[in-house]
Amino acid sequence: MKKVALPSKKEMVDNHFGHCEKFIIYSLSDENEILDSAFFKGEEGCGCKSNLASDLKSEGVEILLAGGIGQGAINKLKTEGIEVFTGYKGETKAVLEQWLGGNKGNYSVCPPHDFHGGNCHAHH
Repeated sequence: MKKVALPSKKEMVDNHFGHCEKFIIYSLSDENEILDSAFFKGEEGCGCKSNLASDLKSEGVEILLAGGIGQGAINKLKTEGIEVFTGYKGETKAVLEQWLGGNKGNYSVCPPHDFHGGNCHAHH
């Protein structure tokens, strides 16, 4: 079984990983069938300056599907052994199904915070 997390806001993939309302974590069978889903509310704050990566790892997450995310957060997630795919939009379950169907995202990365005041405008 593997677990896939998606940062979300009202069941939609949130455009900014570190500022999401919650994470939806889907548990998948070895055949990639959805077995279960759960919500995880991590600490608030920037993904690159918080413990979100280690918190998600402690929940068993192996894969993260995100809208917008900065390189600092990606680095922290990868350090925890979590594979990151970016550039997704839409309802979380539909995004998961796209990923399972072979859509591996577009590998977009948000610019550093000092570049734009902390918001990932490229994904809005």
